[in-house]
Amino acid sequence: MLRTISLMAVVLLTASGCAQVSESRFNPLNWWGSSEPAQIDPATGQAVIDHSTIRPLVPASRVTQTVDARPLVEEIGQLEVTPTLGGVIVRATGRAATAGSFSAELTLREASIEGLFLEMRAFQQNGAGGGNVTVARFISDDELGGARSITVRGASNSLSRRR
Repeated sequence: MLRTISLMAVVLLTASGCAQVSESRFNPLNWWGSSEPAQIDPATGQAVIDHSTIRPLVPASRVTQTVDARPLVEEIGQLEVTPTLGGVIVRATGRAATAGSFSAELTLREASIEGLFLEMRAFQQNGAGGGNVTVARFISDDELGGARSITVRGASNSLSRRR
């Protein structure tokens, strides 16, 4: 009996608020606003759109910054750049501070007309002794642009290759 009375009270309160909801933003029928006549360009027959009133989906003030928590590999020992169809393959071997490094990657630090600057990063386990890490990355011709060199940086040194 208590459930029935509670359910009826909820239904009555909801129904009594319908007059308020019909003009509010919660009503899906009000989301798009009213229709307005479109201006037609007589030369093309297409609708004329005023782009000054269109807001972008992502505001220009929003900046996304990704922080990579992996430390740099201690030392870069070898760097190879192999041309392939549609780009190059950059292959680097580095010595990590500890053995058992994992999730290694060549990350793009900066791209300019002078060259591409990559960093070799890897998660490192707590332990003694260093271990070698080899990673490769494909870089397309679009990413290369007019870059003259590719530089891979570690914590203590960097190696470069020029075209």
